[in-house]
Amino acid sequence: MSDTDADADVRIDAEELDPITFTVLWDRLVAMCNEMGKVLQRTGKSEAVSLGQDFSTGLFDRDGRVVAQGNFSPGHLGSMPYAVQHVRERYDYDDLKPGDGILLNDSYMGSGHLPDMFLITPVFVDDRIEGFSVTIAHHIDVGGRAPGSQAVDATEIYQEGLRLFPTKVISEGELEPWFEDLIEANVRLPEKVIGDLKAQQNANHHGTELFREVFDEYGRDTVYTCIDEIIDQSEQRVRADLREMPDGKYSFSDVMDNVGVDSGPVELEVTIEIDDDELIFDYSGTDPQTQSAINSYINYTRAYSAFVLKAITEKYLPQNEGIMRPMTVRAPEGSFLNPEPPAAANARPIINQRIVELNLGAVAKAVPKKVVAASSHFGNPNFGGTDPETGERFILYDFMIGGVGASDRKDGEEGICSSFNVTNIPVELHETRYPVVIDRLELIPDSGGAGRHRGGLGLRKDFTLLAEDVSFTNLLERTDSQPWGLNDGEPGDRGRTVLNPADEGDELHPKGEYDLSYGDTVSFQLSGAGGYGDPLERKPEAVLEDVRKEYITREHARVVYGVVFDEDSGSLQIDYDATETKREELAA
Repeated sequence: MSDTDADADVRIDAEELDPITFTVLWDRLVAMCNEMGKVLQRTGKSEAVSLGQDFSTGLFDRDGRVVAQGNFSPGHLGSMPYAVQHVRERYDYDDLKPGDGILLNDSYMGSGHLPDMFLITPVFVDDRIEGFSVTIAHHIDVGGRAPGSQAVDATEIYQEGLRLFPTKVISEGELEPWFEDLIEANVRLPEKVIGDLKAQQNANHHGTELFREVFDEYGRDTVYTCIDEIIDQSEQRVRADLREMPDGKYSFSDVMDNVGVDSGPVELEVTIEIDDDELIFDYSGTDPQTQSAINSYINYTRAYSAFVLKAITEKYLPQNEGIMRPMTVRAPEGSFLNPEPPAAANARPIINQRIVELNLGAVAKAVPKKVVAASSHFGNPNFGGTDPETGERFILYDFMIGGVGASDRKDGEEGICSSFNVTNIPVELHETRYPVVIDRLELIPDSGGAGRHRGGLGLRKDFTLLAEDVSFTNLLERTDSQPWGLNDGEPGDRGRTVLNPADEGDELHPKGEYDLSYGDTVSFQLSGAGGYGDPLERKPEAVLEDVRKEYITREHARVVYGVVFDEDSGSLQIDYDATETKREELAA
């Protein structure tokens, strides 16, 4: 990579920087990234982008430092710097022109799995690259063994679909015809992939224009000084928070339930070391990489380690390079959290929450009031087939989001993603666009872990298929293990997937692939989230409110929380004397 005109990167004295200008510029850079996200979402073709919000945006300076990132998926955001690094290593600045777009999705180079495609666009100001506008979006299909490109039984990356090292697919604003042909030949729904890629191009163009305006308005010297200060101040604030935590090494272990139909559990282990103003994540002790599509390349492991760092320090601080500087991540090469190529990894979304919770379990030993208990694990299924009404191929991609773990301060929330900022896709959209009926979408009573603060509830969602010969890839976790509670809080219930539940159907493997028929119903029942604190310390009035909302049953209230209701009352009323007796009995 050439770095011509480097001498032009001048700075002013930071002490002379107007604090109002600095604040306005910082907020403006963050707002620009969020605007990019709105453009991407509103012009996206697939439901994953337009409604599921499975994408992210960012702005980088000419040296490849992340300056600001939108408030979107942490896994994408933490991976962006590594993707940009690989682009800068492969492309000379002198070979790039305004409007060019470089695409990559290689798992090792930043993506983590092939469906996530980075588009990186240079920002030119007066014929000189001053930065990069970046988007990443989950594409609904990139080929491979199964519709949706998340087949769990792939054993190497070559089986998983179209794989791209940094490749210039957009030249001066025009998508290359050869690339459209490549997509047409390799993916199942090329119109959606091209549509989402053009949405990324729209977002990158918008970000490029906004970034250029900043340079035109403030000048290079002020902009570069502000960028330096943004990064330095962010680093200082994170380090200051770390200094307030007790130094030491804190370990925690957990398991992935399985990585396929015939596999056993995968042992996960982390030791977090807080050393003054440094935070070290050491994943030694984690099992070796697997012969499945469930592995976490190191960039993805770093990304969700960074998520935890941010969650326990400056969680409201806009993301930039400075936040990640105090962090070190170590994982043995060839391990589950740092596999060696050509390991398969397309089903790796199921890992992200487990990385977060593994680290939160360790952090809880140092600063228990800063973390939440384990959350309900999301579901990420893919259905693929042919719509009998239109004769067109379809891929239905879904996110199902359950509840969040409880904390020292409050109950867990329902229906909110705990580890990455995607959303539940509306039922109406799936029923309008695909041959399915959603028979049930509801919270599961009694599924949240009991505690002084109750864990969020699991979610049930039932799909009935109105098409023949449907391929179904299941992707679910916490069906064997349970989301753990904290400080004597109880774990949440396990999840499960049931085929044709009205007929006492079979329980399906959470990582299985199945052929389904017209009229089959698949019932996804997500695990509940862990509770926090002793359930017998929960206020009886809070238990009463949960019963009234049908979050818990009256029997659960009595047996688990020790809250008894007056059976002779015409309305639901707490029998305080009986409750005191029952709680004394349970405590004994």
